[in-house]
Amino acid sequence: MKWIKIVGKIIAALLLVLLVAAVVLYWTVLRYPNLKENPKVGKWYRVAGSAMKDSEGNRYHALFKKGSENNVMIYFAGGGVSINEETSRDDTYNTRMVWPDLLANVTMNMGGLASGMEDSPFENWSILLFPYATGDFHAGTGEFRYTDTDGSEKTLYHNGYVNYSAAMEQALARAGIEHAESVVVTGYSAGGFASALLAGDVFANYFPNAASKTVLIDSALLLHEDWHDIAANVWQTPQAISGKLTGDNLTLDCLTALREAYGADIHLLFTCSTRDGDLAKVQNYFDTGAMEVDEPQADRFQQLLCDTVPQMKEIGGSLFLWDGIPWYDDPKDLTAHTIIATPAVWLPFDGPGQSVAGWLADAVNGVEQDYGMELVRD
Repeated sequence: MKWIKIVGKIIAALLLVLLVAAVVLYWTVLRYPNLKENPKVGKWYRVAGSAMKDSEGNRYHALFKKGSENNVMIYFAGGGVSINEETSRDDTYNTRMVWPDLLANVTMNMGGLASGMEDSPFENWSILLFPYATGDFHAGTGEFRYTDTDGSEKTLYHNGYVNYSAAMEQALARAGIEHAESVVVTGYSAGGFASALLAGDVFANYFPNAASKTVLIDSALLLHEDWHDIAANVWQTPQAISGKLTGDNLTLDCLTALREAYGADIHLLFTCSTRDGDLAKVQNYFDTGAMEVDEPQADRFQQLLCDTVPQMKEIGGSLFLWDGIPWYDDPKDLTAHTIIATPAVWLPFDGPGQSVAGWLADAVNGVEQDYGMELVRD
């Protein structure tokens, strides 16, 4: 795995360079035009509307690219979560549209799954990409009032579901994608939780006749005993979605509901690193109230993952587990958070000789397989 560690360091350096470049590019090149009727193939557009806003009440927009193939990828970006007053005021998620928009542009152009990589199996797909700016796993409809650290009264707009619904309706009305043959719903981190929560809505309301339905969840696994209450009362997620949350594992609850709704007609995929530093940190906050992480917290997360794997296999999920890429080049024994937004999504891992992108492409075509299962065996 030595080469993977080297790749991890290269990726970290590239990310910094790309971030700086993205700031410049955003203001000079990447402010895309609004989506219009019959959009040009291969061109990115903004999808905006009067009801769409970020958590601070500013304007929000999604991003859309029309592909030459009759296939669609719905892609939810990540960026933390707000579940209570403390996390609302401590900025544990992307709050304003400018930064998530920059992040989405980097996601589209840095070589990850949503980029137009030559010879990618998804190069010619239509893509609807949702930047993350609402703290609610893209699933809320409500307003959360809280007292900030300076004593002022503020409102956090959990508007994720409103943004998602408005953008979906526009894209289907203007871009001619409603009869897609293959549809992939995916996302990383908070967007991975979004893909779990919203995939059923995507397929039921927008693509019920897609011949191939696939959900890929990247790095979205956290236990919380109050997921249902958070979704229903903090984010005010629609009852049809929050009602699926019956236990402490949001991801597993949603995948179980998808399997029950679609049987063998849906491909359920989950990928994650074994000692994910960011997920371990948030899990520690849920457990202890401290937003910090070290190797004991990574041990806790790895055990959580080990315990969840057989439950995912029981409902027919396919898994790609991986390690070898360090957490932000940290010397501790923690692993990287997310993969589909980075060039590493195309790289075959040692042992399986398969990449996450290749695994996804196989699943879309009906061939499902597990990779990295030996990493979580006791």
